[in-house]
Amino acid sequence: MKPLIQIALCAGGVATRARGLATIWCLALACLVLASGARAATRGLVIGVDAYQHVQPLRGAVADARDVEKALRGIGVEDLHLLLDRQASRADVLAAFEALATATRPGDTIFITLAGHGAQEPERIKGSEPDGMDAVFLLPSFDPKDPDGASEKILATEFNHYIRKIEAAGGRVVFVADSCSGGGLAREVDPRGAEMVYRTVRYEPLKDRLVSVADREDAFASVNDFHHSIFLAAVDKKSRVAELKIAGEGYRGALSYAFSRALEGAADVDGDGRITADEIFAYVRQVAHQLSDQRQVVVLESPAQQDPRQYVVAELTRGIAVRPFAAAVSPGEGLVISPADPDQDDITPTAGAGAPVPASSPAPGLPAVALVASRPGPNRAPPGAMIRVAALDGQNAALVAVAQQGQVALVAPNANPDLVWDPRTHDVLAGADIIARNIDTSDLSGVVERTMVLEWLKQRVASGAQTVRLLPGDNLHAKGTHVEIEVGKLTGRYLVLFNLSGNGNVQLLYPLGSDPPQRIDPKYSVALQVREPFGADLIVAATANQRLSELERLLRQSSRRISPQKLADVLSRDESQGLRLGFVGLFTSP
Repeated sequence: MKPLIQIALCAGGVATRARGLATIWCLALACLVLASGARAATRGLVIGVDAYQHVQPLRGAVADARDVEKALRGIGVEDLHLLLDRQASRADVLAAFEALATATRPGDTIFITLAGHGAQEPERIKGSEPDGMDAVFLLPSFDPKDPDGASEKILATEFNHYIRKIEAAGGRVVFVADSCSGGGLAREVDPRGAEMVYRTVRYEPLKDRLVSVADREDAFASVNDFHHSIFLAAVDKKSRVAELKIAGEGYRGALSYAFSRALEGAADVDGDGRITADEIFAYVRQVAHQLSDQRQVVVLESPAQQDPRQYVVAELTRGIAVRPFAAAVSPGEGLVISPADPDQDDITPTAGAGAPVPASSPAPGLPAVALVASRPGPNRAPPGAMIRVAALDGQNAALVAVAQQGQVALVAPNANPDLVWDPRTHDVLAGADIIARNIDTSDLSGVVERTMVLEWLKQRVASGAQTVRLLPGDNLHAKGTHVEIEVGKLTGRYLVLFNLSGNGNVQLLYPLGSDPPQRIDPKYSVALQVREPFGADLIVAATANQRLSELERLLRQSSRRISPQKLADVLSRDESQGLRLGFVGLFTSP
């Protein structure tokens, strides 16, 4: 049987469907494969759609596409076709796929990436989907109320069709789809918080005029028939993907952002110059999980024939050219990826016309933390950044004293604040989560400091992610509940584990007393019980090749609160020790 792959954009995402296996929903999928052939080429098709004309527009899909395009060019992909917004009509997309398939020669590697809305509709070929629903990727002029407009989409089976054509010509595909179906969430969204925009659309399907290029064999293709493919799903069937705000980047998809950083070399955590499937899976899963405030859990699918620990995806060299995989190459050969330019490790946000004006200049010595996107490479000293704070009722007079402490801009509750304080309940919300409860205005400075630390961590984690998990899950945990923090991949590394509560209080968790700072076992777990103060505790794991003595001293000397600037400075000085950072939020309620 020829190697086949079932790629189903399920209800706004992409899914792989293997016979006898559950469909993975809302899949932002990365198919990492070997190619063959002495004269192999590397090509790409990158699609990003924000400007939907008849359904809710998006804010970060075009930015995702541009970021992936830049990352692909950085690894030497020159034959690259970029389709943004109205350029991505059905006719243009199909023509681009046909051109790719026609040009493919043995050994070619083809990158195909999508960012935009997805949806699901009743299956067109009966029995091809376990739940009877086809997944589709929506194009900018899609209109669910018009037969012609309703045809502006690409069926999951049509992606299968073109990937099969590319494979039949001897090529291989790297397919990344940042889209989602619209299922549930790890935690419910608090209606007082910021509105979340999901990459999915729900509608009542009507009879369209679409003539599919896919046939029955495309519809029934099994993921396990594609023997060299490994899949990375953004979330499972029950979950959905929201666009998230990354400081210095704007709104983005977590997987696209993480995938781009991985291509730049950040996934090579052991520093051996080779990125294995196991490394890239762990990196993208951890980074996407943390950037999404644990609402997005990446799911891995790989065929039984592949060992992700031995599967070399790319090699890091000083060159920028892609070396295609060949049929006779020895294990470990593959794409040649250049490391990021050390002089380009920061992206400074451009000031917009509506940029907030701080209530006053920051007082000397007060904490300031970088809110710029980090690239793999040494972190620079973080510049000052403003935290946008709003009162839920729009009356910011009570917050003037907080703003005068520095690094705080008071904004309206509908002006995209980082923190929203409810004067009635004294809850503080970040996005759609309550992160601190029973907070008076005099206590808000601690919440602001915690936010600064979290934003810096979100940027830094892209440079090197430490595996850390919250068990049994990322849902809201009630008072008295027992949870477990598990830090993995620790053998031979030095560990520091600490907690930063929602109100900004800090607590060292490891090492304490006779705890050995260097771990000999692969993982470390600590059991915790939920108690006051309720909100969102931030559990941070820092590991390195040498003992993090300065960080330990800083945490032990801190009686209650810790300066975000000092923490960032200390951690930045540990970069040369192979520093990895990971964190999880423990969301709690009375």
